[in-house]
Amino acid sequence: MDRNWLMGLVLILGVIIQIEWTAANPTSEKPNQLPSFLKVCYRDSPDLNTCARESYEALRPRLMEGIPELYIPSMEPLIVPQVKMDQDSGAIFLHSVYRNVKVTGISKHTVNELRLEPSKLKFIVSLTFPKLHMESDYSIKGKIMMMPLLGDGHCKVDLVNITMRTELIGQEYKKNGANYLKINTVKVKYELSDVHIHLDNLFNGDKALGDRMNEFLNENWKALAEEVRPLMTKALVDILRASVDKLFASFSYDDLVPKGKN
Repeated sequence: MDRNWLMGLVLILGVIIQIEWTAANPTSEKPNQLPSFLKVCYRDSPDLNTCARESYEALRPRLMEGIPELYIPSMEPLIVPQVKMDQDSGAIFLHSVYRNVKVTGISKHTVNELRLEPSKLKFIVSLTFPKLHMESDYSIKGKIMMMPLLGDGHCKVDLVNITMRTELIGQEYKKNGANYLKINTVKVKYELSDVHIHLDNLFNGDKALGDRMNEFLNENWKALAEEVRPLMTKALVDILRASVDKLFASFSYDDLVPKGKN
């Protein structure tokens, strides 16, 4: 049962972590320069972090609608056609598919920290979301502790007061005569205040069994969260690394955070 809960949580937290750094697959050649509406901050400025926060706040409305120039899709709501999650280790054997995923509440976040340390090639961001709501159609089949688990229906997940802190550390390299960044280290920490999940039509529509499963998940979410935290953190790091690699491969470090003009 704990891994079924993990799947819903990984899905929605994977969405959260990409807000600052995600880059959707481009449909055409990458742009040669950053869009003109993006405020440039100079890495050697004493007001770098103030500028970075102002730049983000100015960009925030566009983030919710999507920014094709940066390959960023619409975030409010965020629509994901399909997500597959499989687990086959130890006493857990599950295959699941989530379709027509819709996430709302992303726009109502607070920036706790946004800090750049150019001398260390370090980027730090911390965001808090009062509430995120996810709905999708799901299909799940497998066994947990030798017990069969089967469901095919509608899924709802609510996460309350999610705070996530992400730290990226990069290394410079040359490409086509320009300085680019390769992210070598990704650290993620997150905290939740509450989780509520409901899976319709579990166990071929057996309401009694389905109600007991949903009750167990919601009553024991804190213990389950701690049990799966290492696996959750690794999954989020993998998602984030894939996203930032695309971003930093598309734009040079000198484009993203240039040196000051002499």
